[in-house]
Amino acid sequence: MAIILKSWASLLNGMKLSLIRFQKRLPQFGWLLAGLLFAGCSHLYYVDPNASTPFVFPGQNGAPGAAAQASLSPGPPMASLKPIAPSGSPGAPVSQPNTVSDILSVGDAITVSFSDIPPPGIQPVIQRIGNDGKISLPYNVKVVAAGKTVGQLQDDIRRAYVPSFFVDLSASVKSEERVFFVDGEVKLAGRLPYLGEMTVLRAISSAQGFTDFANRKKIEVRRATGQKKIMVNWYKAIEDPKQDLPVYPNDHIIVHRKVI
Repeated sequence: MAIILKSWASLLNGMKLSLIRFQKRLPQFGWLLAGLLFAGCSHLYYVDPNASTPFVFPGQNGAPGAAAQASLSPGPPMASLKPIAPSGSPGAPVSQPNTVSDILSVGDAITVSFSDIPPPGIQPVIQRIGNDGKISLPYNVKVVAAGKTVGQLQDDIRRAYVPSFFVDLSASVKSEERVFFVDGEVKLAGRLPYLGEMTVLRAISSAQGFTDFANRKKIEVRRATGQKKIMVNWYKAIEDPKQDLPVYPNDHIIVHRKVI
C-alpha cells in the first residue's frame, strides 16, 4: 500500500511540473495559433474574385440580379473590320475628275518658267492662250494649252524640249486669277470671277441682268486675245443657243445703251 501511494505522489508531482512548464510556454503557443489562423485566412479560396459560389449576405437574394448578369456576361463578338481596298482595285475610292475651273482655256494668262537647263537658260514667258488654243515658246516651240490642266501642260512643254533641245528641262506653269468683265447697262458692272463654262447670257445674269436702258440687241464681246469685236443679239440668243457665244477668261462684255 505504501508503494502505491508513493507512485501516485510521483505521478502528481510530474503532472504539476508539466502544468508549470505549459503555463510558461502558453504565450508562445498563443502566437503560433494566431499565425496559423492568419495563414488560413489568406488562402486563395477567400480572395478569389471569381468564386463559383459567391458569399451571400443576410437578406440578399441568392441569385445575382439581371443587371449584374448582363455586366458579367461576355459581349457580342466584334464585327470584322473591312479592309481598305488598294488603289485601282474593285471597291477602291475613285478619284474625281478635274472640274471645268481646273482646265485652261482660250484667253487664260499664264506664266511659264524654265529650270534645270544650262546657262544662259530661258527667260520666263508671260502670255495668253491664243484663239487656236496654243502658246508660243522660245526656239519656235508651240504647245497646245487650252483644254489641259496646269500639270498636263507642264509635261507637254518638257516633251517639246527634251531631247530635241536639252538633255533635261523642267517647266513650271502658273495661271493667273481667272476673271471676266461686264460693263455698260447691267445692274452689277465690273470684274467677276470666272468659275467655269460661261456664255454671254450667263455673264449678263451674273451681273444681275439688264438695266431699263439696256439695248438687248447690241451686246459687244471683246476677246482678251485681241480678236475683232463680236455683236450678240439677246433676243436671238434666247431662241437659238448657238447665238449664245462662249465667254472666256478676261473677255470684256459691254451692253450698250439704247437710243431713245
